[in-house]
Amino acid sequence: MIKKLGFILLFLVSFKGQLAAQDQDSVQTASIESIGYDFIIVNTRFQNAFTFMGRDFGLDIPVISTDLMYYFRSGVYVNLSALKFMEENLPWQYALSLGYATDLSEKTDINISYSQFLVAGESAIAGIQNLAFLQGSFGWEWGPLYSSFQTQILFNEGIDYFFTSHHSRYFEIDQRLFNAIVVSFEPKLSLMAGTNNFYQMGNFEVLPEEQDDLGKFGIQSFEFSLPLTFTKGLFELEFQSRYVRPFNVPMFDPSQPRFMFLAQASYSIPVKKNIKKKK
Repeated sequence: MIKKLGFILLFLVSFKGQLAAQDQDSVQTASIESIGYDFIIVNTRFQNAFTFMGRDFGLDIPVISTDLMYYFRSGVYVNLSALKFMEENLPWQYALSLGYATDLSEKTDINISYSQFLVAGESAIAGIQNLAFLQGSFGWEWGPLYSSFQTQILFNEGIDYFFTSHHSRYFEIDQRLFNAIVVSFEPKLSLMAGTNNFYQMGNFEVLPEEQDDLGKFGIQSFEFSLPLTFTKGLFELEFQSRYVRPFNVPMFDPSQPRFMFLAQASYSIPVKKNIKKKK
């Protein structure tokens, strides 16, 4: 069973912090200089169990992680993630991401990123020291819902392709808690499809007829999450419950549908920038 934990590096992908969208600062067109802001965003999360593509691989291991992001006013961002699974003999794992996020209009946005994952120390699982993800997403606030559509490519010994659709709606309680804290929640439905070549890294005993199915594109998982968020200024605290249902799970994988709990705290630090404008 421990050998199957080679999959846990992949969980970094599904456990990454959401990019905090920053509104463009208003610019005084009559002035020679305008003031803008970059942001340093620190985020720490705890989840009572990991999943990847809706699969927990029959394991129940809590995980804690920290992200440090520098978000440039232009929309470019750099993110460093450090993750520790609360299980003996598992090394620290890291991810470095470079991306670009921007609004295309008042109701649409895009986010493109590349992530490289690293394992600190030796690992008996071949291939997990050199994983990379390329992903792009398009978001659209089309009325009652905010929908985003994401494509991902996983680079390892083989290549996997994934497509995810997220649909959510934001609600904010009118009256502030203690006259200072904004309380909000955003229920979200997610559906993911993709290939299963990533199983080859787990040292599973895959039969020849099962091997042919790993490269087939199919539904991977369904998720419903309900986050409750408390915001005061640039500090945010979130508690989230999530139901995960895997699909097309091979016979050798003991993954089952499950409920999970996540808690995270983030703080955004503005970095003042003076931007000189042409007269």
